[in-house]
Amino acid sequence: MGALMGGKPKEGAAPVSAGVRSLMRGHQTSAPGAAPRPVLPRWYLLAGDVLLVALALLTIYKSPHPLSWPRGLFCAALVMLAAGLAVLALLTPGSNAGHRSE
Repeated sequence: MGALMGGKPKEGAAPVSAGVRSLMRGHQTSAPGAAPRPVLPRWYLLAGDVLLVALALLTIYKSPHPLSWPRGLFCAALVMLAAGLAVLALLTPGSNAGHRSE
């Protein structure tokens, strides 16, 4: 391209400032090798777990007995979803407040 414009590519080019260099390099929010912050805090997932189990218990106690199979399936699905949220909460990297690993 420099030959087409009648000069070398670096001749006459304005110096690149530090801001432009950082934009071209990309945005790094944390040090390399650091674990990414979780999108949701753990306690949100655990609170959702408790609420889902509470909804299942409320459904069981307020429904006429014996439970119909759709209501039983609904309660089982709620408990399984709550278990999935609990596992997800335990597997997400937590914030080690006050603990620095160096």
